Amino acid sequence: MRPSDRVKLLIYKQNQTQKKFSENIGISPARLNNYLSGRSEVPQDILVKISRVYKCSLEWLLTGDGDMYGNTESSRARVPLIEIPVISSIAAGSPLEVVDDDEPHETIHIPANKLNMPPPYYAFRVNGESMYPYIWDGDIVILSRDWRGNKINGRICGFRTPDGITLKRLVLQPKQKTSWLMPLNPTYNPTPYNKDTEELALFGVLVLSIREYK
Repeated sequence: MRPSDRVKLLIYKQNQTQKKFSENIGISPARLNNYLSGRSEVPQDILVKISRVYKCSLEWLLTGDGDMYGNTESSRARVPLIEIPVISSIAAGSPLEVVDDDEPHETIHIPANKLNMPPPYYAFRVNGESMYPYIWDGDIVILSRDWRGNKINGRICGFRTPDGITLKRLVLQPKQKTSWLMPLNPTYNPTPYNKDTEELALFGVLVLSIREYK
C-alpha cells in the first residue's frame, strides 16, 4: 500500500468527501486527486499537514507501520477482523468459468483498517500471470462491490465476460466509446469492448492483494 492509498483510507475512515478533505489541508481538489490517482506522489510536507490536521500517525502515513492514529499495541489488537470467503479462482489471462461450490475454497480474515473501500467484498485466488508484476499467480485479491464515489478509470477490476471472469485494468475511452481491459504484463494483449462486442459486466474493484510466502 502506497502513501496515497493510506490517504484514501483515512478519507474513508473520516467519512469525508475528497473536496472537504482537500479544503481542510489547504490544497485544491484537483491536486488531491492527482495524488490519490497515482499521477504524482504525495509530498512529505502534505503528509505532515494531514498528520497534524487529522491527528493521525505520520509514521503510518509514510511507511504503513503502526496504527493509523498511533494507538498502543493493545489498542491495535482490538482492530476488528473481517471474514471473507475465497469463493473461486479469477483469471489473470483468459477468462475462467466460476465454479459454484456449496462451500468456499478457503476463508481469510483481514483487519478492517486494511480495506479502503466499503463492503460487500469478493475474494478470489488468482490464476495466471497477465497482471504480473503487481499481482502474481496464486495471490488472493479482494474486490469491493461498492465503488460509488470512486473513479474506476485506471483501476484494476473484476469483469464478467461471456467466457467467464477475469482481472484486468480498466481504461475508458469515452470519445471512442470503447473500454479496454488492459493486462499489466506486456506479453499479454489488451481486449477492447464497445457496443458491437459481447456483453461485459464490471462486478468489483480491487481493494487489496495478498501474497503468501512459504
